Amino acid sequence: MANPLISCIVPVFNGERFLAEALDSILHQTYRPLEIIVVDDGSTDATAELAAGYAPRVTCLRQDKRGAAAAKNRGVSASRGELIAFLDADDLWLPGKLERQAAWLRERPGFYLCLTRFQNFWMPELAAEAQQYGDGPLGQPLSAWQIGTVLAFRQTFDRAGPFPEVPVGNENMLWLLGAARAGATIEVLPEVLMRRRFHHGNDTRRGTAHELELFLPIVRAWRNFRHGRPGP
Repeated sequence: MANPLISCIVPVFNGERFLAEALDSILHQTYRPLEIIVVDDGSTDATAELAAGYAPRVTCLRQDKRGAAAAKNRGVSASRGELIAFLDADDLWLPGKLERQAAWLRERPGFYLCLTRFQNFWMPELAAEAQQYGDGPLGQPLSAWQIGTVLAFRQTFDRAGPFPEVPVGNENMLWLLGAARAGATIEVLPEVLMRRRFHHGNDTRRGTAHELELFLPIVRAWRNFRHGRPGP
């Protein structure tokens, strides 16, 4: 049986610094066939021109700035693949990621999506932070519901719906909880197959108040999930 098409969706806003590395990490995947869709969420830098330079291997869509959730939803709507994956424009996939996950899903027909472990790395401008945290838990391989490690069948979105377009940037965890609530069985593979980059522009480095703003809706969604209640 031929491999199903995998649609790789890259939401990006002002990502000219790292986008080429992200796209190259997709193009270097050992799996084929692939469809790569960049959704430019109203960038004001050279993101659009950089993405256009990858045509025809990469399709670039542009929208007025609406946020990462809307960009991912736009990518899903425009995609054709039976399987769907996401990569933030500042992160990287290891070459065997999609092949490993596709094989895993093929062997387990009851599963709708799977994730992998990932490894953080720090840019040189954060050398002090890397020295402080690199030997601790943040510097070790991590198992978490991280959207850049997801490979999901399209019907997962039919069941769970789109990413919630919330203003605080926690749409990934809310969607994954929604997928679990809709009956998707989720497994994290033991291999490290994604690298998450820390740099000055990371939303995840904006401070404690922002972390609480992200975390509290997730706690509510998890509580509703555990008690079988609808809604986030």
